[in-house]
Amino acid sequence: MIRTLRLAMVIAAFATAAMAVSCAQQTSKAAADAAAAAQAAADSAKTAAAVQRGQHLFLSYCAMCHGDGGAGDGEAAARFQRDSVMVAKLNNSDRMDKLTPEELRKVIAEGGGKTHRSDLMPPWASRLSPEQIDDLVQFVLQLRYMNPSVPSATLAAYMAAPEGVPADGRALFVHHCVACHGSEGKGDGPFAAKLLETAKVQPRNLTDSVYFKDRKDSDLYATIALGGGHFKKAVQMPAWTQTLTPAQMKSLVAYVRSISQTESK
Repeated sequence: MIRTLRLAMVIAAFATAAMAVSCAQQTSKAAADAAAAAQAAADSAKTAAAVQRGQHLFLSYCAMCHGDGGAGDGEAAARFQRDSVMVAKLNNSDRMDKLTPEELRKVIAEGGGKTHRSDLMPPWASRLSPEQIDDLVQFVLQLRYMNPSVPSATLAAYMAAPEGVPADGRALFVHHCVACHGSEGKGDGPFAAKLLETAKVQPRNLTDSVYFKDRKDSDLYATIALGGGHFKKAVQMPAWTQTLTPAQMKSLVAYVRSISQTESK
Protein backbone atom coordinates (compact mmCIF):
# COMPACT_ATOMS: atom_id res chain seq x y z
CA MET A 1 0.00 0.00 0.00
CA ILE A 2 2.86 2.37 0.90
CA ARG A 3 4.55 1.51 -2.39
CA THR A 4 1.30 2.27 -4.26
CA LEU A 5 0.95 5.58 -2.43
CA ARG A 6 4.50 6.54 -3.27
CA LEU A 7 3.94 5.65 -6.91
CA ALA A 8 0.81 7.80 -6.99
CA MET A 9 2.73 10.69 -5.48
CA VAL A 10 5.48 10.34 -8.09
CA ILE A 11 2.93 10.25 -10.90
CA ALA A 12 1.19 13.32 -9.47
CA ALA A 13 4.51 15.14 -9.24
CA PHE A 14 5.32 14.35 -12.85
CA ALA A 15 1.84 15.48 -13.93
CA THR A 16 2.20 18.74 -12.03
CA ALA A 17 5.60 19.35 -13.57
CA ALA A 18 4.28 18.60 -17.05
CA MET A 19 1.40 21.03 -16.55
CA ALA A 20 3.80 23.70 -15.35
CA VAL A 21 6.00 23.22 -18.42
CA SER A 22 2.96 23.34 -20.71
CA CYS A 23 1.69 26.56 -19.10
CA ALA A 24 5.14 28.10 -19.35
CA GLN A 25 5.37 27.15 -23.03
CA GLN A 26 1.93 28.63 -23.74
CA THR A 27 2.81 31.83 -21.90
CA SER A 28 6.10 32.02 -23.78
CA LYS A 29 4.37 31.51 -27.14
CA ALA A 30 1.76 34.17 -26.36
CA ALA A 31 4.50 36.60 -25.38
CA ALA A 32 6.42 35.79 -28.57
CA ASP A 33 3.30 36.26 -30.71
CA ALA A 34 2.57 39.59 -29.02
CA ALA A 35 6.16 40.73 -29.54
CA ALA A 36 6.05 39.69 -33.21
CA ALA A 37 2.76 41.56 -33.72
CA ALA A 38 4.17 44.68 -32.08
CA GLN A 39 7.31 44.50 -34.22
CA ALA A 40 5.28 44.02 -37.41
CA ALA A 41 3.09 47.01 -36.54
CA ALA A 42 6.18 49.10 -35.86
CA ASP A 43 7.71 48.01 -39.18
CA SER A 44 4.51 48.94 -41.06
CA ALA A 45 4.43 52.36 -39.41
CA LYS A 46 8.11 52.87 -40.23
CA THR A 47 7.53 52.00 -43.91
CA ALA A 48 4.52 54.33 -44.15
CA ALA A 49 6.55 57.18 -42.66
CA ALA A 50 9.42 56.52 -45.08
CA VAL A 51 7.05 56.55 -48.07
CA GLN A 52 5.62 59.87 -46.94
CA ARG A 53 9.06 61.45 -46.53
CA GLY A 54 10.17 59.92 -49.82
CA GLN A 55 7.24 61.49 -51.64
CA HIS A 56 8.26 64.96 -50.45
CA LEU A 57 11.83 64.34 -51.60
CA PHE A 58 10.67 62.96 -54.94
CA LEU A 59 8.51 66.01 -55.65
CA SER A 60 11.41 68.28 -54.72
CA TYR A 61 14.24 66.59 -56.60
CA CYS A 62 12.88 64.07 -59.12
CA ALA A 63 9.48 65.15 -60.42
CA MET A 64 10.95 67.79 -62.75
CA CYS A 65 12.14 64.96 -64.99
CA HIS A 66 10.20 61.88 -63.90
CA GLY A 67 6.83 63.57 -63.26
CA ASP A 68 4.80 63.63 -60.06
CA GLY A 69 3.71 60.03 -60.55
CA GLY A 70 6.95 58.72 -62.04
CA ALA A 71 5.52 58.42 -65.57
CA GLY A 72 8.53 60.13 -67.19
CA ASP A 73 6.44 63.19 -68.05
CA GLY A 74 8.02 65.92 -65.94
CA GLU A 75 8.53 69.47 -67.20
CA ALA A 76 12.07 68.73 -68.38
CA ALA A 77 11.17 65.47 -70.11
CA ALA A 78 10.04 67.10 -73.36
CA ARG A 79 13.38 68.89 -73.71
CA PHE A 80 15.26 65.64 -73.24
CA GLN A 81 13.06 63.90 -75.79
CA ARG A 82 14.08 66.45 -78.42
CA ASP A 83 17.62 65.21 -77.85
CA SER A 84 16.43 61.60 -78.18
CA VAL A 85 16.77 60.98 -74.44
CA MET A 86 13.83 59.22 -72.82
CA VAL A 87 13.26 59.82 -69.11
CA ALA A 88 12.76 56.56 -67.23
CA LYS A 89 9.18 55.66 -66.37
CA LEU A 90 9.39 54.68 -62.74
CA ASN A 91 5.79 53.46 -62.69
CA ASN A 92 6.53 50.84 -65.34
CA SER A 93 6.35 47.43 -63.65
CA ASP A 94 8.34 45.66 -66.36
CA ARG A 95 11.23 48.07 -65.86
CA MET A 96 11.11 48.35 -62.09
CA ASP A 97 10.65 44.64 -61.41
CA LYS A 98 14.15 44.12 -62.81
CA LEU A 99 15.68 46.33 -60.12
CA THR A 100 16.24 45.22 -56.56
CA PRO A 101 15.93 47.87 -53.83
CA GLU A 102 19.71 47.81 -53.49
CA GLU A 103 20.21 48.43 -57.22
CA LEU A 104 17.67 51.26 -57.15
CA ARG A 105 19.48 52.81 -54.19
CA LYS A 106 22.75 52.61 -56.14
CA VAL A 107 21.25 54.38 -59.17
CA ILE A 108 19.91 57.20 -57.02
CA ALA A 109 23.11 57.58 -55.02
CA GLU A 110 25.66 57.24 -57.85
CA GLY A 111 23.68 58.54 -60.82
CA GLY A 112 23.12 57.19 -64.32
CA GLY A 113 26.66 57.48 -65.60
CA LYS A 114 28.12 55.08 -63.05
CA THR A 115 25.26 52.60 -63.34
CA HIS A 116 25.24 52.24 -67.15
CA ARG A 117 22.37 54.63 -67.66
CA SER A 118 22.00 58.19 -68.90
CA ASP A 119 24.59 60.70 -67.68
CA LEU A 120 21.71 63.14 -67.28
CA MET A 121 20.59 61.23 -64.19
CA PRO A 122 22.67 62.98 -61.48
CA PRO A 123 24.23 61.31 -58.44
CA TRP A 124 22.31 62.36 -55.36
CA ALA A 125 24.66 61.07 -52.68
CA SER A 126 26.30 64.50 -52.50
CA ARG A 127 22.97 66.25 -51.94
CA LEU A 128 20.94 63.75 -49.93
CA SER A 129 21.78 61.78 -46.81
CA PRO A 130 21.74 57.96 -46.85
CA GLU A 131 18.51 58.10 -44.83
CA GLN A 132 16.88 60.39 -47.38
CA ILE A 133 17.95 58.10 -50.22
CA ASP A 134 16.41 55.17 -48.34
CA ASP A 135 13.15 57.13 -48.10
CA LEU A 136 13.26 57.88 -51.83
CA VAL A 137 13.74 54.18 -52.54
CA GLN A 138 10.67 53.32 -50.47
CA PHE A 139 8.54 55.83 -52.38
CA VAL A 140 9.84 54.89 -55.84
CA LEU A 141 9.12 51.23 -55.09
CA GLN A 142 5.45 52.19 -54.70
CA LEU A 143 5.22 54.04 -58.04
CA ARG A 144 4.77 50.89 -60.11
CA TYR A 145 1.44 50.35 -58.33
CA MET A 146 0.07 53.82 -59.08
CA ASN A 147 -1.45 53.05 -62.46
CA PRO A 148 -5.24 53.26 -61.84
CA SER A 149 -6.03 50.17 -63.90
CA VAL A 150 -5.81 46.80 -62.19
CA PRO A 151 -3.24 44.56 -63.91
CA SER A 152 -4.61 41.32 -65.32
CA ALA A 153 -2.05 39.41 -63.24
CA THR A 154 -3.56 40.84 -60.04
CA LEU A 155 -7.06 39.78 -61.07
CA ALA A 156 -5.81 36.34 -62.10
CA ALA A 157 -4.14 35.87 -58.70
CA TYR A 158 -7.36 36.93 -56.99
CA MET A 159 -9.45 34.45 -58.97
CA ALA A 160 -6.99 31.59 -58.39
CA ALA A 161 -6.70 32.07 -54.61
CA PRO A 162 -9.02 30.14 -52.26
CA GLU A 163 -11.76 31.82 -50.29
CA GLY A 164 -10.52 34.04 -47.51
CA VAL A 165 -10.79 33.05 -43.84
CA PRO A 166 -11.73 35.93 -41.48
CA ALA A 167 -9.81 34.45 -38.53
CA ASP A 168 -6.66 34.21 -40.64
CA GLY A 169 -7.28 37.75 -41.83
CA ARG A 170 -7.48 38.96 -38.24
CA ALA A 171 -4.07 37.47 -37.45
CA LEU A 172 -2.57 39.17 -40.51
CA PHE A 173 -4.33 42.42 -39.66
CA VAL A 174 -2.81 42.47 -36.18
CA HIS A 175 0.65 41.95 -37.63
CA HIS A 176 0.48 44.39 -40.54
CA CYS A 177 -2.38 46.88 -40.33
CA VAL A 178 -3.09 48.04 -36.77
CA ALA A 179 -0.42 50.75 -36.80
CA CYS A 180 -2.63 52.87 -39.07
CA HIS A 181 -6.08 51.28 -38.95
CA GLY A 182 -6.16 50.54 -35.21
CA SER A 183 -6.73 47.29 -33.35
CA GLU A 184 -10.45 47.31 -34.14
CA GLY A 185 -10.06 48.71 -37.67
CA LYS A 186 -11.59 52.11 -36.91
CA GLY A 187 -8.75 54.14 -38.42
CA ASP A 188 -7.37 55.15 -35.04
CA GLY A 189 -4.05 53.31 -34.88
CA PRO A 190 -1.01 54.74 -33.10
CA PHE A 191 0.28 56.19 -36.38
CA ALA A 192 -3.06 57.70 -37.49
CA ALA A 193 -2.71 61.04 -35.71
CA LYS A 194 0.73 61.62 -37.23
CA LEU A 195 -0.56 60.82 -40.72
CA LEU A 196 -3.40 63.28 -40.30
CA GLU A 197 -1.12 65.98 -38.96
CA THR A 198 1.68 65.69 -41.51
CA ALA A 199 -0.03 64.37 -44.64
CA LYS A 200 -3.71 65.20 -44.07
CA VAL A 201 -4.41 61.48 -44.49
CA GLN A 202 -6.97 59.71 -42.31
CA PRO A 203 -6.66 55.90 -42.36
CA ARG A 204 -9.84 54.23 -43.55
CA ASN A 205 -12.39 53.20 -40.93
CA LEU A 206 -12.77 49.56 -41.91
CA THR A 207 -15.93 49.15 -39.84
CA ASP A 208 -17.80 51.67 -42.05
CA SER A 209 -20.56 49.50 -43.50
CA VAL A 210 -21.93 52.36 -45.63
CA TYR A 211 -18.62 52.64 -47.48
CA PHE A 212 -17.93 48.93 -47.86
CA LYS A 213 -21.39 47.63 -48.77
CA ASP A 214 -21.03 48.83 -52.38
CA ARG A 215 -17.42 47.69 -52.84
CA LYS A 216 -16.59 44.45 -54.62
CA ASP A 217 -14.29 41.93 -52.99
CA SER A 218 -11.97 42.16 -56.00
CA ASP A 219 -11.71 45.94 -55.52
CA LEU A 220 -10.78 45.53 -51.85
CA TYR A 221 -8.25 42.88 -52.81
CA ALA A 222 -6.72 45.16 -55.46
CA THR A 223 -6.36 48.02 -52.97
CA ILE A 224 -4.55 45.73 -50.51
CA ALA A 225 -2.38 44.22 -53.24
CA LEU A 226 -1.48 47.40 -55.14
CA GLY A 227 -1.67 50.07 -52.46
CA GLY A 228 -3.48 53.37 -52.19
CA GLY A 229 -1.25 55.24 -54.62
CA HIS A 230 -2.25 52.92 -57.46
CA PHE A 231 -5.81 54.25 -57.20
CA LYS A 232 -4.81 57.89 -56.68
CA LYS A 233 -5.42 57.60 -52.97
CA ALA A 234 -3.02 57.84 -50.04
CA VAL A 235 0.44 56.55 -50.95
CA GLN A 236 0.92 55.80 -47.25
CA MET A 237 -1.27 52.73 -47.80
CA PRO A 238 1.45 50.32 -49.01
CA ALA A 239 1.18 47.68 -51.70
CA TRP A 240 1.21 44.29 -49.96
CA THR A 241 1.52 42.09 -53.04
CA GLN A 242 5.22 41.45 -52.41
CA THR A 243 4.72 40.73 -48.72
CA LEU A 244 1.51 38.67 -48.61
CA THR A 245 0.23 35.83 -50.75
CA PRO A 246 -3.05 36.12 -52.71
CA ALA A 247 -4.68 33.74 -50.20
CA GLN A 248 -3.57 35.92 -47.29
CA MET A 249 -4.87 39.08 -48.96
CA LYS A 250 -8.23 37.40 -49.59
CA SER A 251 -8.34 36.52 -45.90
CA LEU A 252 -7.78 40.20 -45.11
CA VAL A 253 -10.72 41.02 -47.38
CA ALA A 254 -12.82 38.45 -45.51
CA TYR A 255 -11.82 40.02 -42.19
CA VAL A 256 -12.78 43.50 -43.43
CA ARG A 257 -16.13 42.07 -44.48
CA SER A 258 -16.63 40.69 -40.97
CA ILE A 259 -15.84 43.92 -39.10
CA SER A 260 -17.73 46.11 -41.56
CA GLN A 261 -20.68 43.70 -41.35
CA THR A 262 -21.09 43.73 -45.12
CA GLU A 263 -21.76 40.89 -47.53
CA SER A 264 -19.22 39.53 -49.96
CA LYS A 265 -19.69 40.77 -53.51
